[in-house]
Amino acid sequence: MLKSWALLDYNLCFVGDFILGALISGKLTPKAKTISYTWMLSTIPLLRIIFFLSNWLALSVLIALFGFLTSFQNILSESMIQITTEDAYLGRVLTTIRTSTSIGGPISSVVAGIMLDHSGDQILIILCAIFVLIGGINMLFAKEAAN
Repeated sequence: MLKSWALLDYNLCFVGDFILGALISGKLTPKAKTISYTWMLSTIPLLRIIFFLSNWLALSVLIALFGFLTSFQNILSESMIQITTEDAYLGRVLTTIRTSTSIGGPISSVVAGIMLDHSGDQILIILCAIFVLIGGINMLFAKEAAN
């Protein structure tokens, strides 16, 4: 069981590096390959977390790195959507995405809780990393096919 101070520290690490990533990603041009690679790179700290669950400092650094990469992916993806979507449809596209994540977030939290109760945290982390990796690979190939 994690202590409440540890959860606060992990959240601060994630949010702190998320903000740092936001500042840096604002200077980058959104490209599908860059977004895809940041998705795939984020599996590295995610999978390494499994080996450092009992090491507070290493876990904090890995969560911060994951937050940094997540920030890159989120901001560059949002920018790409805004650049590639026609103005007449932009509001609808962004609303659809936000609605999907608003519905998906609570549902996935319940599913993750059930999985956590039955399989343990390592299995859940591995499964999440696999989904992130598949998403990054899918993006990489989807963009190449569109060119």
